[in-house]
Amino acid sequence: MKLVTVNNARNVSGCEENQLDLARWFRSERGCETVFFVRDESILGDRAEAQGFPVRRVFRGGIGRLTSLFTLARALYQEQPDIVSINREHNIYPVYAALKMVQPCMKHTPLMVAVFHSPTGRRYPLLQRFDGVVCTSEYTGESFFANNDGLRERTEIIPYGTLLPRVECAEKEKDQRQRRLFEQRAFPLVGMVGDLWKNQAELVDVANLVRDEFPGITIAVVGAGSVETIAELRKKIETSGLQENFIISGRIDRARIPDLFFDFDVSLSTYRHEGFGIVHIESLAAMTPLIAYNSGGIREIVRHGGGILVDGGIQEFAAALAGLLRDGERRRALGREGRCVVEEFFTMDMMCRTHFEFYRSLFDKKFKSKEAIA
Repeated sequence: MKLVTVNNARNVSGCEENQLDLARWFRSERGCETVFFVRDESILGDRAEAQGFPVRRVFRGGIGRLTSLFTLARALYQEQPDIVSINREHNIYPVYAALKMVQPCMKHTPLMVAVFHSPTGRRYPLLQRFDGVVCTSEYTGESFFANNDGLRERTEIIPYGTLLPRVECAEKEKDQRQRRLFEQRAFPLVGMVGDLWKNQAELVDVANLVRDEFPGITIAVVGAGSVETIAELRKKIETSGLQENFIISGRIDRARIPDLFFDFDVSLSTYRHEGFGIVHIESLAAMTPLIAYNSGGIREIVRHGGGILVDGGIQEFAAALAGLLRDGERRRALGREGRCVVEEFFTMDMMCRTHFEFYRSLFDKKFKSKEAIA
């Protein structure tokens, strides 16, 4: 099986990490080749190349945009894939058009699969011609089902999965443990991981409500953001006099994620429209309980355990955080529970096997259909 995965994003977020995870598993466990179709300046492309995957830089800027469709069509013809997986919505139409250009000359028509990582809910009549659709959460799927008739019947819900890091339980459960990344910080250390457009500014309001009880609290904001967004967040922190309580770290290498969540006593999410959020299962895998609003795809993680879903707003969120910091026994119990949740529902192997079985079922359906017609 040869898979072409298409994504013209410039940066790497959960969507792109998911593609790299799948490509590694498909290669190591099934001997399947994955080719990445990316843009000229692509961090995903750079990382895929570093891991030994073929990369075609078919989406170009400047004057190259005029020939991108032809470049894409030529790459599809040369690669002759069995499956084309489109992981960004705005790539659906150009990839389909490029395939139609070269389809008469191809040895076989590849399966077309759209993968939705975020719940935009846009209407795509063209999806009626696709062989299958993957959504990374029920929440994401429901947003599209409402505007795309017949989509539910061809959709598979496959949540993200993660590797299970080795956790030293006794050390992790010590409030006064030595931190690995934020070495100078002590209990309580909490944080949120995600690009800085996910309502992180609300963390300042939460900090204002809990600092009387926890004056030494540290809130780490981990993720990339524009210069303007970071400046606005810093200004809000300074206006509240919380400079000593916040760390804005930028992105960290994914290899250090287990260390990051080892450091956190609690992980937070103030974003209400998360499609799923791979960092949230990474938190639970590291025995770090999660507090999030009772909204979006995060509910599909925490409904199994390992955290607290908050109904309401900032006041209720702050109360949940203060209560969990106050109650060490409950915090540790949720940490152990979260690890079990990931082991049962969200492992890397489980996610990758489900993807593979879905693709295999599409193959069987397509070929049996052709045999019946013949």
